[in-house]
Amino acid sequence: MIGLDTNILIRYLTKDDEQQWQQAKQLIESGQQCFVANIVLCEIVWVLKGETYRYSKQEIVNTLEAMLTCGIFEFENRSAFYMALQRTKQGKADFSDYLIGALSLQAGAVHTVTFDCKLNNENGFHCL
Repeated sequence: MIGLDTNILIRYLTKDDEQQWQQAKQLIESGQQCFVANIVLCEIVWVLKGETYRYSKQEIVNTLEAMLTCGIFEFENRSAFYMALQRTKQGKADFSDYLIGALSLQAGAVHTVTFDCKLNNENGFHCL
């Protein structure tokens, strides 16, 4: 198994640089399992919705779903990733917020406390 940095996945997903896309494609499709850390998932979302790519929420959800269903990728916590992705589809918050909440719940937290009140009483969040 190999670990992938965000920039490798961004090149692979966006094909915005032909040479780097070819290198990323060759690496990812080499037959080795590719490990994707939770922080990389959050960075992917941040980069794709940023000034350069300006992906919509639906485009980001579609991209993450494609990654989740691809057998090449091994995720740090597949079930938390899935839970966060499902909540992102319906909720008002960002993927990273829902991933934090999902990981907290899986770790045994009663809820996740936040100052982000749009999350209050949503999927295990409590606003102070």
